[in-house]
Parts: sequence; structure tokens; C-alpha cells
Amino acid sequence: MSNTEDRNDETINLDLDEHTSAEDADMDVNTEANANADDDFDYLKEIEEIEAQEKELEEQRQKKKEELERRREEREKDEKKSAAQRKREMKERKKEAEWLGEPFEDDVEIVPTAKKKKSKKGLVAIVVIVLIALAGGAVFAYKMQADKKELADFSQKVAAFQSEKLDGRDFGSHQSYFTDFMKECQDAIDAGDLKKMEELDKKWSEVENTYTTVSNGKTSLDAFASGIDQALSTYSITDDYKATYETLKKDVEAAQKDCDYEKVSDFQKQLDALATNLKSDNLKVIQNLKNDISSVSLDKDYVSADDQKKLDAYSTEVEKYTKEENYAQAVTTLNSWKTDVTALKKTIDDKKAAEQAKAESEAESKRAAESKAAESKAAESKAAESKKNQTTETKKDSSKNNSSSSNSSASSDYVLPGSSSQYLSASDVKNLSSYQLMIARNEIYARHGRKFNDSELQAYFNGKSWYKGTVNPEDFSTSVFNDYEIKNIQLIQSYE
Repeated sequence: MSNTEDRNDETINLDLDEHTSAEDADMDVNTEANANADDDFDYLKEIEEIEAQEKELEEQRQKKKEELERRREEREKDEKKSAAQRKREMKERKKEAEWLGEPFEDDVEIVPTAKKKKSKKGLVAIVVIVLIALAGGAVFAYKMQADKKELADFSQKVAAFQSEKLDGRDFGSHQSYFTDFMKECQDAIDAGDLKKMEELDKKWSEVENTYTTVSNGKTSLDAFASGIDQALSTYSITDDYKATYETLKKDVEAAQKDCDYEKVSDFQKQLDALATNLKSDNLKVIQNLKNDISSVSLDKDYVSADDQKKLDAYSTEVEKYTKEENYAQAVTTLNSWKTDVTALKKTIDDKKAAEQAKAESEAESKRAAESKAAESKAAESKAAESKKNQTTETKKDSSKNNSSSSNSSASSDYVLPGSSSQYLSASDVKNLSSYQLMIARNEIYARHGRKFNDSELQAYFNGKSWYKGTVNPEDFSTSVFNDYEIKNIQLIQSYE
């Protein structure tokens, strides 16, 4: 009995020592966890330490479990031995009671002290196990919470970068760089791979710097592209530089598509060179247009006050735009000015031509009237003279009279009968009216069968017996004239 109780005491003391050690370890773990929870720390490093502690506690639990199992088996053996010994003692006590004649109470069970100690020992072991489980659970929960926080922070960081900086934007050839990086981040989030997230987080500053560089370059390139037309808005794009302008715009659009922002400086040089060339070319165009306008001669007598005011306004506007270096507007204004001046010139010329045609028609009518009056007067004079000659003339040979009568009739059909066979003198033409001079000049043409556009002139010659009109005016050639006719035409024209 004494040996069993000693072993039980030793067992209880061992359990108490272990319980104390476990409590101390548990308190150390809780104290360290609480202390670390209050400080900022590296999650990954802390998680590794917690995992190491958890592994160590698990090993301790396993060892204690094995030790408890071993002791339980030993206790069961001791209890069996104690039961057999109690039976032997009961038999001896029964024999002693029978020998002494005393009553024997075999139904009274003696509860050994060791059994009570055993119950206390089991309770302590249970408490220790519960405390160890609670400590392990706390550590695991803390680790899980830290992992969740790291995953949530990384997910929020990726989502913010995607929505604020990448969505709805095209970075051309750099687009795949950002797309691939975002895919790696999302794959790590979906897999809960904290180690991969840590690697990607280290690369984050590089991605941010690349984004800043590309974004600023894209903004600069977009601003340049939208400003090309504005930069050249003051110039007139002539045919000589239209191809250069179109090529520059296409190159810029291609660079925008590829986000090739490094070409901006080269594009700027091309744009500056184009602007310089356009300025020189526009100044030449402006000067040429001014020269064209100046070459148009307007008869001031036919320019109205409103027309003159409009032309003066054009001049003022051109000088204003040229001074402001708004060459495109200056060229546009000059073209409008030139168009209006040309139209005004045509209107004036048409008006003057109409007036001249009217004057010529009136003069022609006047000459015709004068010619008819002169012819009538001449006919009357000839008739009177013929009547007078008939009373004084002697009888002549009949053949001679017939010849004279024929020649007189032919001569009376011409203003200047000898204009095609002899040179005329000033005395032949100086006393003729302007109408008679015009008829005399055209007689030379009529002798060669020329027709006339003037209806009155054509009617005049149609009344002459010798006239045979066969040649249209456009088909007539002066090469048919002899020397007499050429000189006589010149003489008559000098008196017309």
C-alpha cells in the first residue's frame, strides 16, 4: 500500500509540475502574442514564428499524450494489484473475526486515498490539455486573421490600380505589360498565394513608375496630336505642302495607337519646319494675289460708291490679317477680293460694250439716213441736169448714145467707181460724209462678193445690180485685194 501511494504521489507531483510548465508556456505564448499585437510587425515573419511555436506545442501535446497513456496503463496495473491485495486482506480479516467471534462487515468498501488523488490528477491533465488547445487555437486564429488582412489589402490595392489608372485607357504597345501584371496579381489573390503576393508587391513600385512614365508620355502625345491643326490654323495649306501635312498627321496617329510617346520631340521639329515653310509660301501667295488684283483696271466712272466701299474693306482686312500673321484668313480674303474685282470688271466691260453698241447703232442709223438724203438729193440734181442737157444736146450717133447711157447707169451705183482700178486722192474723199466713206470702203469688199453681218449694210448692197454676195464674213480673205484697193481702204479709213 505504501509503495502504491508513493508512486501516486510522484505522479501527482509530476502532473502538477507539468501543469505548471504548461501554464507558464501558455502564459508566455499569450503574453508574446498580446505584446506583438500592439506593435507594427512584419506579418510574414510573425506568421513563421507562430507556425514554429504551433509546431512545438503540437510536439509537446503529443509527448504529454503518450506520457498520460503510459501512466494510465501503469495505474491500471497497480489498481489490479491493489484489488487482489484487498481481497487477500478481506479474507484474513474475515478469518480473524471468525476466530475472535466478532462480526465482519464485508460490504464496507475502503476507498483508498490514492484513488482520490487519481481523480485530482486527471482533472489537472484535462485542464492542461484544454489550455494548450486554446493557445493553439488563438495562435491559428491570429494567423488566419493576419492572412485575411494581407489578402484584403492586396486585393484592394490591385482593384484601385485597375479602376483608377487602367480601365478605359489604351497604352498601345505597353498595354500587355500592365495586363500581364494585373493577371499575375489576380491569380495570386484567387489562389491565396501570400508568398506570390509578397513578390508582386516588391515589384509594385516599378509598375507604378512605368505607369507614370507611359501616362505622362501618352498625355503629351495626345496633346500634340490635338494641337496640330490649331498650330497650323493660321496658315493656308497649299498643294506643295499638303502631302507633308497629311503624312505628319498619319505618323502621329500611328504613334498614338502604339503609345510611342518618345517620338513627340521629332514630331515637334517636323511641325515647326512645316510652319516655317508654310509662312514663306503663304507670303508669296498673298503677294501674287495682290498683284493679280492690282492688274485689274476698273473704270472709276462705272464703280459705284457701295462697290468702292466693299473693295476698300477688303484691303483693310488683308492688311489686318497679315499683320496678325493670320495668313490663312488673309489668303481667303484676297481670293474673295479677286473674285469680286473680276466680276465687277466684267460687269463694267459688259455695260460699256452695250453702250458702245448702242452708240454705233445710232450712228449707223444716222449715217444711213444721211446717205439716203444725199442719194435723194443727188438723184434730183442729176435728173434736173439731164433734163437741161437734153434741150441743148445735138443729135448724136445712136450707138454712141447707147454706150454713154450704159456707163452712166453703172457709175451711179458706186460712191467711188474707180476705187478698184486707180489710186484715189484726198480730193476724191474729203468732201464725202462719214456714211458715204463707210459705203465707199465696203464697196471694195462688196465687189469681191463678201456678205455683211450688218443687216442695213447688206440690204444696201443687195439693191445694187452689180453686187453678188457669195462669201460669208468668216470665210472672206483680204488676200483678194489688189494694191489699189489696199491703199484706197487705208485712205478712206483715215477720213472716217
